[in-house]
Amino acid sequence: MHDYHKAKEIVDYAAKVTRSRGKNKVTKITIHIGDSSGYSAESVKMYFQEISEKTICRNAELESISVKPALKCPKCNKEFPRKLMQYNCPDCGIEGLPCKTGTEVTIGEIEN
Repeated sequence: MHDYHKAKEIVDYAAKVTRSRGKNKVTKITIHIGDSSGYSAESVKMYFQEISEKTICRNAELESISVKPALKCPKCNKEFPRKLMQYNCPDCGIEGLPCKTGTEVTIGEIEN
């Protein structure tokens, strides 16, 4: 059900931004969904289509870009992709710590 609420948030935000630009039609929205966010891009898209039906986002394309999870090295502060069974920093070999990359759901570009 949280996918529904995220889709509603996207529609509301895109409509607000579009109106602030003096426009009355959203044509495309780009979102970034982390693979470890707990959200399903397909589910968000399905709810988006339903929720946007009677809004200025109607028939807008919702493009989702997948964001791979990352770890952050506590020694050199480098962020690096999290790989299965590989947790060490490729530069200094220290075990990386979880970070926010890959857990986010953000709205990128809104086209009118």
